[in-house]
Amino acid sequence: MRLNSVRRAQSAMEYLMTYGWAILIIAVVLVSLFSLGVFSAGGSLGTSCIAGSGFLCSSPLLHSNTLTVTVGQATGASWSAANVVLVPPTVTGGCLVAGALSNSISGGLASGASTSISFNPVNSILSATGAIGGTGSATIWVGYTAGGTSGLCVQIATITLKAV
Repeated sequence: MRLNSVRRAQSAMEYLMTYGWAILIIAVVLVSLFSLGVFSAGGSLGTSCIAGSGFLCSSPLLHSNTLTVTVGQATGASWSAANVVLVPPTVTGGCLVAGALSNSISGGLASGASTSISFNPVNSILSATGAIGGTGSATIWVGYTAGGTSGLCVQIATITLKAV
């Protein structure tokens, strides 16, 4: 009987040691990943542009204090003149915001079309540092003339940036 209880004790110790080492390794890996920022929400946010219905916002890139983004529209009406405005997150939006960056689309923009727009220097209005990994956010508005009506202004997108 004594021999049988020794075998059981040895079996129990082997079981605990095997699973103990496995749990220790998993804990070390999790701590390493956590210290690298894998689980932090701020570290996983990338660059994105979310456009409203009827509008396009894609390919945002923040590099060397310059934001380049593709904007477009499919509202059914061609714009004969358009001015795209990048509004800081601390300001309630609009097309005529003091301190915002703007860029005109020469020749307007047909319905169903898109164009690339650049804003520089974006660090003056965003919280982004411009350094790699710096982040920021803004809204994109457009003031346009369509069908003989001028002074139209609408928010077309919300943008989140991460410098690369």
